[in-house]
Amino acid sequence: MAAGNPDVIIAGGGIAGLGLATQLIEQNPELKITLLERSRFPVNNVTAKVGESTVEIGSRYLSHTLGLKDHFASQHLQKFGLRCFFGSPQTDFSQQDELGVSRRFDLPTFQIERGLVENHLQQRLLAQGVTVLDGVDIESVELGQGTQQARFKDQHGQHQTLHSRWLIDAAGRQALVKNSLGLHKPSHHRGNAIWFRVDKTIKIDDWSNQTHWHDKIASCGQRWLSTNHLMGPGYWAWVIPLGSGATSIGLVMDDIAYEQAAISNYNEALAWLDQHQPHLAAALSDAKVLDFVNVRDYSYGCDKLFSSDGWALTGEAGVFADPFYSPGADFIALGNDIISHIISQQSNGQAINRDCNVLEFFFTNFFDNTVSVYRQQYGGFGDRQMMSVKLAWDYAFYWGVLVLLYYKNAVTSVQTIKRFIPDLQHVISLNQTMQALFRERAQQRRILTPQGMFIDQYELPVLHEIIGQLTDESLPLEQALPNSRRCLEQLMTYFTDMLSSNPTKAISDGERALLADYRHQVLA
Repeated sequence: MAAGNPDVIIAGGGIAGLGLATQLIEQNPELKITLLERSRFPVNNVTAKVGESTVEIGSRYLSHTLGLKDHFASQHLQKFGLRCFFGSPQTDFSQQDELGVSRRFDLPTFQIERGLVENHLQQRLLAQGVTVLDGVDIESVELGQGTQQARFKDQHGQHQTLHSRWLIDAAGRQALVKNSLGLHKPSHHRGNAIWFRVDKTIKIDDWSNQTHWHDKIASCGQRWLSTNHLMGPGYWAWVIPLGSGATSIGLVMDDIAYEQAAISNYNEALAWLDQHQPHLAAALSDAKVLDFVNVRDYSYGCDKLFSSDGWALTGEAGVFADPFYSPGADFIALGNDIISHIISQQSNGQAINRDCNVLEFFFTNFFDNTVSVYRQQYGGFGDRQMMSVKLAWDYAFYWGVLVLLYYKNAVTSVQTIKRFIPDLQHVISLNQTMQALFRERAQQRRILTPQGMFIDQYELPVLHEIIGQLTDESLPLEQALPNSRRCLEQLMTYFTDMLSSNPTKAISDGERALLADYRHQVLA
């Protein structure tokens, strides 16, 4: 490359691009990296980006790989799990049915201020010698075999061109590389989202003064720290607290619910909430709106993400599944780990074509399995029984397979992935069978009469067993993955029966150790 040109151009300075630059410079200090970002730093801490909630893979990546553990502990909120509420509007919120945990599982996750993280990483990168050009408008990218080009207008309005060995698109829905190479691909899942932030801390704990309701949680008054979901047929609303004191609100709907709601602005969103989720509407009545975004048909895939020619896509520049379960940071983590691995391999003089192909295959299967969790299932989101089974199954599969592979550092090991293909194919088949059953049930769009019950997922021993495999660093993947397979095989038998119209399966003492009293709670 000519003098002044970098080894790597990263287009996009959100968490995906900044995170990748951090990995690359720390693993390969000799690399010259230039990051191009449309916004000016420092960005607003409460920035208008969806994805404040993290789950286990994304949290592990941010806190361990990027070294943000202390930053999260001091600047952000630790989550109290995922929590769902079911039922038509009630006089008192305690009459809603609740699905969640009474105590935190031993896998820390966080509610993050995206802008705060981005500003922190940008300052670190500058100190490490990475060139960050902000306030730029990327006009085009040209991709070749070993030589990439980015044309942009800098913050002074001057046209600039950079050449590099690698170009990474981390610029989100601008779709720079997708548009250049025609890589757009449908995900076969349709969803629609409206989200906004308000300048107010909204605490769900304040929505009832019933002592018996507050006492169901070990840490009284801490429900608000969960990613709270208000559920209904074809939709869910999120309530996510942020460390700044702001709150993120989202309405996510399938096409049926979205077309019926006909929401195009904040006032219409508030009117819809007043009818369907009046407790949230009341909490918003004196709040100031900070931003408002409406996105139709948000989910998409990509034909190719990693090329040995010298380009790759990460974050929303590549794929987007769905906001439910908050997997966005997971895909950033997985994509960035793969890209960092490939670039490091090449920098060390090793061939990368095989790794690109195998890891592309792994990422695509990871994405397809994630999308299957949502496809044609929103109709059942108001169905307490279905969602109680679904969340337990989805947790078991996610923690027992996907998180396990990540925690055991297997996701960039081609040899490991190839060795476990039979086990992975089997558990993926189990997952597809269960997701088909959820889709069938979801078509009924059931709403059960609320009973004010609390279904405590913390009391499911199988989830503790699976989590124990993640926290036990001495347990090899060769032992842990078959254990997960066994758990999933047993769970599928019980959960299939629980989803039937007339569940009949008796639970033996041995089986009760796997399911505890969860089945009884769900079917009450």
